[in-house]
Amino acid sequence: MFNSKLCYMVPCLLIIVGIMLCYGDGGYEYIPDENTLGLWHFNDGKVTDESDNGVKADIEGKGAWDNNQDWNKENVAGKSFKFDGDSVISLGKADELIPDIAITVEAWVYPEDLTGWRLICANWDGPPGAFHLGVSNGGAKFHINTSKGSSSAEAGGVLELEKWQHIAGTFDSKTIKLYINGKEAASTNHSGKLQKGDYDVVIGSKNTRQFKWVGFMDEIRISDIAREADVLSPNLKGPQAVELTHNTLPILWGNLKQ
Repeated sequence: MFNSKLCYMVPCLLIIVGIMLCYGDGGYEYIPDENTLGLWHFNDGKVTDESDNGVKADIEGKGAWDNNQDWNKENVAGKSFKFDGDSVISLGKADELIPDIAITVEAWVYPEDLTGWRLICANWDGPPGAFHLGVSNGGAKFHINTSKGSSSAEAGGVLELEKWQHIAGTFDSKTIKLYINGKEAASTNHSGKLQKGDYDVVIGSKNTRQFKWVGFMDEIRISDIAREADVLSPNLKGPQAVELTHNTLPILWGNLKQ
């Protein structure tokens, strides 16, 4: 007897299994949600923004990708971008990446040199822009510039060489927070609206192209909310939840169970 429910369930199950296989213990790709301003998976040969903004990215220097260590090993398409100390990724003067009230800037990083300053992502020059997320001699720092001045949350000597680590900076118009591997490492009270400098937003450096990153990066994400610790990558057990529709996994899975 023809079973229409079974015919519907089988392809949906295959879709779910296929998607789940893309996510391993060593890292997985974020799914854009309504708060995602920019998202770069850095899969082989690509620097494409997966958010609705579609921010154009330009590689300056040599573009290289690598399946470094065991990162994303179950996602055959997934690779990380290699920053050789000369290459950077410019996102241009992307106003859509600078919200007014709240922001999260985060990345998976694999540093190969932590001497001096090494920037992960920044809208900064000599005078302040809106933000910079970086590392100084192994100490992570998230610096914010607002209508009330500039301030930072920083944690000394927390990043390690040649190891994948997740770093995130958040600002909710009241507090700057820094997270390392999903745990809060530092916080500072600060207020005001973000002040964008007339500078490029740059991955792996800043507007002056100084303090370039050396090592690998993956899953760069900029959001217009201060994301809580439980939705930062190391604390997730699977793909990030997205706005619920009949096509998203939670709803599909619920329908299948019925």
